[in-house]
Amino acid sequence: MKFQQVYYVVDDLLRILWIGGEWDDFALANAGSGARANGVLSTRLLDHVAGATTRSALADLISAVREEARPLRLDYRCDSPQMLRRFQLTIQPMRGERVLLVHDLRDARSFEEPLPHWHADRAADAQKCSFCGAVHHPLRTDLEGVWAPPEDLGAQHPEAVSYVICPSCSAEIEELIASLRQHRAPRSLSTGGFGPAEED
Repeated sequence: MKFQQVYYVVDDLLRILWIGGEWDDFALANAGSGARANGVLSTRLLDHVAGATTRSALADLISAVREEARPLRLDYRCDSPQMLRRFQLTIQPMRGERVLLVHDLRDARSFEEPLPHWHADRAADAQKCSFCGAVHHPLRTDLEGVWAPPEDLGAQHPEAVSYVICPSCSAEIEELIASLRQHRAPRSLSTGGFGPAEED
């Protein structure tokens, strides 16, 4: 696995002030030529995040770190159609209301069956969790109420998805923020950021 890390600094308005690491390499490898460093500097971070609930959660995480002057870490997935990729996000307070966000690639492996290429569409019926990548098909009766890991869907992964946060990851994010504000370690988390918890 080739190590990859990207990091950037945002100000109190969440404008991107500085970018480092392998940002451009990662953008180009993921069809993001328009998201290279020179194109996003001085823009608002949230303008590059799909999904209203995802934007709100990220803003809440950053606000908690800034207000408490304490860092936090969160696991999440950011897959490509060919690769399952697990990252860890560290949000670190800095001076002058600035915050450093570091994304470390922790694990990457090929899917046994590549997924179809997908894109964000706010009008799509299928929902995809921005943190664990699980997919919910509200119109499919065979998957009613189920958040399925993308590797379980294979070729049936939807091509258009609306980005949201699944209930498991939403609870995890709420617990992370609560633990930060209460100056305690997070309680045992159900998902580790990698998808819905398995039944015992």
